[in-house]
Amino acid sequence: MKTVKDTKENIAAYVAKAVCDFVADKPDASIAFAAGETFEDIFPLIADCKDADFSAVNAFNICEYEKLGADDEKSCAYELNAKLYSKLNIKKVHTPDFDAPESYDEEIKACGGLDLLVLGIGLNGHIGFNEPATLYDTLTHTQQLTDSTKKMKAEHFGGVENVPDFGVTMGLKTICSAKNVILVAFGEEKADIIHKLVYGKTSTYVPAAMLQMHMNMTLCLDNEAASKL
Repeated sequence: MKTVKDTKENIAAYVAKAVCDFVADKPDASIAFAAGETFEDIFPLIADCKDADFSAVNAFNICEYEKLGADDEKSCAYELNAKLYSKLNIKKVHTPDFDAPESYDEEIKACGGLDLLVLGIGLNGHIGFNEPATLYDTLTHTQQLTDSTKKMKAEHFGGVENVPDFGVTMGLKTICSAKNVILVAFGEEKADIIHKLVYGKTSTYVPAAMLQMHMNMTLCLDNEAASKL
């Protein structure tokens, strides 16, 4: 696991360049993206990329809320399309199906597997919607969201009572099977969970800790998120 620490501004630039360089080297790459606040400064930088053509990329959304369609402004699919895919002329977009989650891993396999996966981390260590105690060998599946996760998403939905109870997500095995992983975390509030990710035991109670075993994982942190390393 490689760790990169710097200011939030510099880390955002680093991640954006890493994604653009990856596509420049492999224009037809299969790349999985997470939505969310973590990427609010990163996506515009990727969208402004002038050194790579993203039009042949297969984009895979890591997770989605229960029953929200791509035209719903609160969905991950809508956010990713509005902030990233539409800006880069990415047409081949894949989203997990809440009613048939198992089909998503077949879609990934048909594209040759995930070349790169870009994700954040929740305060409880969730990646995608893989909450604590998710089994390591899970493929894409439906997942009940914890109160912790719902509270984090409350503002986005106009109140915690409006956050869906379930989501559909790539499983831990799906995520760990990606050839390359970039995990991004910003802010002092993430310092504790980042410490557990790096130094804690590999445990399903900290889902992100499964990435300790990944040979090509880059942990990208601002100085605040890295303050306990």
